[in-house]
Amino acid sequence: MKIQILLSFLVIFLIVSSSAHSQKQAIIIDHNCCNIAKVPDNWIGISKNRFRIAYGHTSHGSQIVTGIGLLNNIPNSIYTYNKGQGSLYINDASLLPGDLGNPDRTTWATRTRTVLNNNTSNINMIMWSWCGQVDGTESDINTYLNLMNQLEKDFTNITFVYMTGHLNGTGVTGNVNKRNEQIRKFCRDNGKILFDFADIESYDPDGKYFLDKGADDGCNYKGGNWADEWCKANPTLCNTTCSCAHSKCLNCQQKGKAFWWMLARVAGWEGISTGIKVNELTEQTNFNISPNPASDLMIIAFSSPGITKMNISISNSYGIEVKRFGYKELSGQNSINISTIEFPSGIYFCSMITGMNIITKSFVVLR
Repeated sequence: MKIQILLSFLVIFLIVSSSAHSQKQAIIIDHNCCNIAKVPDNWIGISKNRFRIAYGHTSHGSQIVTGIGLLNNIPNSIYTYNKGQGSLYINDASLLPGDLGNPDRTTWATRTRTVLNNNTSNINMIMWSWCGQVDGTESDINTYLNLMNQLEKDFTNITFVYMTGHLNGTGVTGNVNKRNEQIRKFCRDNGKILFDFADIESYDPDGKYFLDKGADDGCNYKGGNWADEWCKANPTLCNTTCSCAHSKCLNCQQKGKAFWWMLARVAGWEGISTGIKVNELTEQTNFNISPNPASDLMIIAFSSPGITKMNISISNSYGIEVKRFGYKELSGQNSINISTIEFPSGIYFCSMITGMNIITKSFVVLR
């Protein structure tokens, strides 16, 4: 029996290792990531429990904080932060003062190392934003990219979020867009996480493009202001009362929504739809866990109608993911043996994730 368990675990390990190696792709958070209604609530909850964020920024970077604050203050909101147990923890600029160009182009990296070398706040995600300093040279941006990349190598248990800089009205051919494109290319080519600050403020919520019309950080363009125009046409969907540094409240709204989309993606949500409704998926998959309670081994059984790729995530009672397995080319009836030897006794949650859909069942490990 012990040999069988060991072999089962080895097979799963090889599958996961191969999947992780082949699936390492950039996570790009842009204007397509602002429809927060598409993010499953499950992934918001997982994100709140999993991440502890230190965010370094000055005025422009505060737009993200303003945006998530709007969501945080909605009655009965699930998008909560810094409200104690069950909410997301964000250290807002006190651990990481300054920004990516203030007081210079390298101090931010030194401050990051200081925080992580004495990580008493248990930070596991680092974000830094630009103010206007992305409008530099190609060498300046290479300095930023190289410092971030080295931090990732030196602190492998920390998630680092790259960022583009805000618009300044110089359009598609301007230096700011060239430098932002330099950051985007690096992130795409090297499988990084990018919060595309500039792209989000280049579009209105309907997807209308304004960078080619000279859009700036205040949502102004040659011909008007896209935020004012969109809010006038959609007054019930637009908050116009917040104070959004250098910009319009709608711009902050969009960035706050994109922030939560980003956390869900980093947590494991694939951000795409399978085309199968969740209730239909539950009925069609016959997702089952046995034995339950489990001791050293549990078996996950399911059918895969129209599903060719899926992930299985196991989280503890605090919502912290303890194991993740990825599978491809599924068909028909499936049975997967998972070793639970290393799990302490307690309640766990096993989630089957396919695109935007997630089915979760609880199980108990008991010895």
